[in-house]
Amino acid sequence: MTASGVPTVPWYARGRVVLPSVAGLLLALALLSPEPSSGRRGDARLSSYNAGSLGARIAWQLAQRLGWRVSRQESPGLPRDARAVVALLGPAVPPRTAELHALLQHVRGGGGLFAVLREGGDPLGDSLGIAIGQGGLYVPNEDENMLVACPPDTSAFQSLWADKRARLFRLSPRRPWPAGMRVFTAVTDDRPPARGDAVVIGGDSPAPRVHAAGSPAMIGFPLGAGHVVVAADPDVMRNDALRYCRHGLDVPLVRALEYLRDSGPEPRTRIVFDEYHQGYGLQPGSVSATTDFLAGTRPGRTIFQLLGAGLVLLLAVAPRLVPPHDPVTIERRSPLEHVDALARAYAQVGATRTATLRLLRGVRRRVERGVRAPAGSDADLAFLARAEDAEPARQGDVALIRRALRESVPRRTFADVGAALHRLETSFTRH
Repeated sequence: MTASGVPTVPWYARGRVVLPSVAGLLLALALLSPEPSSGRRGDARLSSYNAGSLGARIAWQLAQRLGWRVSRQESPGLPRDARAVVALLGPAVPPRTAELHALLQHVRGGGGLFAVLREGGDPLGDSLGIAIGQGGLYVPNEDENMLVACPPDTSAFQSLWADKRARLFRLSPRRPWPAGMRVFTAVTDDRPPARGDAVVIGGDSPAPRVHAAGSPAMIGFPLGAGHVVVAADPDVMRNDALRYCRHGLDVPLVRALEYLRDSGPEPRTRIVFDEYHQGYGLQPGSVSATTDFLAGTRPGRTIFQLLGAGLVLLLAVAPRLVPPHDPVTIERRSPLEHVDALARAYAQVGATRTATLRLLRGVRRRVERGVRAPAGSDADLAFLARAEDAEPARQGDVALIRRALRESVPRRTFADVGAALHRLETSFTRH
């Protein structure tokens, strides 16, 4: 406590000491904390531009070293070389139906295709009758000493799988396997194949047998005058899977490339990596993407049909050529209310001549029922003359009515006019 009674804050609790200390501690924790290293991070596109763990840059470089004329394509369409091999590797941008049709026509004309199917449904796989099946264990072919030249394990190259054995998705046929099929990689049911199991790797038989213990994961087969290699799992050519020699995935990839090169009357020497469908190059806008979705995919076509059906239903239920509007309803008074309101209006303005004329014509209408009487003031005066001739006793009433037709009369006199009209009507109706 100081002399003034205010407590003194210790130096180590002051803000200018505490805040820099906390900031320095947080910075030290961020720099020194161990970070778990995982190879499966970054851009997941299987692109030859992608040198990360999930890319396909190693496959690109491998094809170059094997003597291929390697190029990339960042625009829609096909290469000009009719015998070129197109590498369509799990495209991030799904190709349109017309593009897939043109690609398969390119293969049937003598070209080649190296395809990695997309998970969740692939139109290309539908056209080829092949889908992605369940995963399994891939075991390299020990008989050909594939792993003899592999360097010993080092910390710089860690396996993606805990037991250092690759696991891949298998291909699932939707129709009988194509004739002349070759199997480059096969998987088993998560166990090494037993002796005698027919796991065919690179066989040349027209219809190779695949035992239940082994199912193909990457195959090649002829299509028209060209050839196709199809893989179910992108790990067959990802950087982090190929760089670890013990997985044994590099040799099947080389054999698949050799198959595409040497199958046919003339060797194919050019391979084009399709980077346009990996998202590179000038991509279409939102309108084109929406159109492609509605016209080129099954869910899109379903939504388009539902929209069309809803539009037809709307036109059928509410056909309107002009904007709708609320009808105007005019509420009319009852006859009694109308007479009462008209009488009050006449009384307010002193319209005794108009009121007398209306009352006289009402009498005429009731007395001359069934007779087409002429209208006008002359007809009214003629009616009064006939009434006076027919009933001389009503001459005073007729004179009062004629006066009320010529000039305005006081309210008391107007009441007498009403009584005179009533007596005049009674004299006609009692005969």
